[in-house]
Amino acid sequence: MVTYLKQFFVVVTLLFVSVAVINWGVDPFAIWHNKCLKNINGHKTEAGDKIYLTKAYQWHHIQPEIIVLGNSRPELGLNPESPYFKEQNVYNLAIRGAGIITQVEYLLYLLEQKKTKRVIMSVDFLDLIQSADGVVQWPPNVERSSNLPMTLMGEKNTYYPLNNAKSHLSSLFSLDSLLASLKTVVYQQSKTNYTKLDGFNQADGFIPIVNNEGIWALFEEKEQGLRQRLTGKDYALYDSTGVSTGFNTLFLLIKELEKQGIQLDLFVSPFHQQYLYILESTGHFNLYLEWKKGLVKQLSEAGFFSKNRLLDFSGFNRYSSEVVPTERGVFMKWYWEPSHYREELGEVVIEHTMTKNAEFELSPENADERQVNEKALLKRFNVQVGNN
Repeated sequence: MVTYLKQFFVVVTLLFVSVAVINWGVDPFAIWHNKCLKNINGHKTEAGDKIYLTKAYQWHHIQPEIIVLGNSRPELGLNPESPYFKEQNVYNLAIRGAGIITQVEYLLYLLEQKKTKRVIMSVDFLDLIQSADGVVQWPPNVERSSNLPMTLMGEKNTYYPLNNAKSHLSSLFSLDSLLASLKTVVYQQSKTNYTKLDGFNQADGFIPIVNNEGIWALFEEKEQGLRQRLTGKDYALYDSTGVSTGFNTLFLLIKELEKQGIQLDLFVSPFHQQYLYILESTGHFNLYLEWKKGLVKQLSEAGFFSKNRLLDFSGFNRYSSEVVPTERGVFMKWYWEPSHYREELGEVVIEHTMTKNAEFELSPENADERQVNEKALLKRFNVQVGNN
C-alpha cells in the first residue's frame, strides 16, 4: 500500500511538473517573457481570451518609448512596427472591451515601472458616455479581479497579492492553460487573431470570414450589436448629478502625464459611415456631436491644447465613404467592419499623429465649423441612402 501511494504521488508530481514546464515554455498568455520561437509560440493566438492578464504583464520585457492606449480599435489598427514611428520602441497597450478607467489604470501601472516619452490614446464616444438617469460612482470602486497593484486614484489594491499569485499559478498548472499552450503551438500557421509581443493584434481571424461569408457579414454582425446596445437607450455625457467618469478619468490622466513630462496625443478613431448612420437612426448622432464639442471644452479647460493635439478621424471623409463589397473574398482597403479599421488606415492615423499634419485636427477654433460640416454631410448621406 505504501509503495502504491509513493508511486501515485510520484506520477502526480511528474504530471504537475510536466504541465508547468509546457505552460512556462509556450507561455500562451505572454506573462513569463520567455523566448518566442517562430512556428512554435511566436504568435500568441490564445492571449485574446486572457487579454487583461496579458496586457498586465507582457510589456515587462521591453522599454517602450511610445505607448498606444485605447480599446480594440487601436489594438487592431495601430501597428508598433509602423515606419512612421522611426524605429522607436512602441508597445500597444490597447485592450479590447476596456473602458477608459481600465485603460488609464493599466497605463499608470506601466508608468510606475517604465519611463516613456509619449502616449498616443484613442478616445471613444461609447467609452465616454453613460446612462442619463443613473448616478455614477466616483472615485470608482476597485475591481475585485484586478491584476494591478494600484487603483486609478493611486491607492493600493488589496486584492492584488492574491490575484497576482492565482494568475501566475494558474498560468502554470491549470488544464485551461495547458489547452491554451497546445492550441498556441497548433495554430501558429492558422488564419486566426493573435497578439504579438508588442501588444498588436494582427486580426487575421477576419480573413476566413471574409473569404467564406464576405465582409458584409462582419458589417451586419457589428450593426446588430450596435443597434442592440443603442436602440431605446438614453445616454448622456454626465449623470444626473453632473459627474462624468470618462471626463474625470481623462482629466486625471492629462495632469499625471503633464507632471511626468510625457507627451499626450489624443485621437478619435475612424468610423465607417455606416457606423455614423447607425448613430443617427438610433437617435444618438446629436449626442455624438455634443460629445465631441464637450470633449474639446473639457480638454481646453484642462490646458491640453497649449502643448498637445486632438485629431478626429471619426467623421464623414474620403476614408469613411468606402464602398462595402457584397461578394465573398473581396476585402476593403480601410475597414474590417463599421467600427474597426484596418492597419492600412491605422497608418494614416499614425502618420498624422507623428507629423503635425493638421487635416484632421479638432480644436476650440474649428470645433463649431466641423460640427456644421458633419451635419451637412449626414444629410447628404441620408439622401444617398434613400435613393438606393
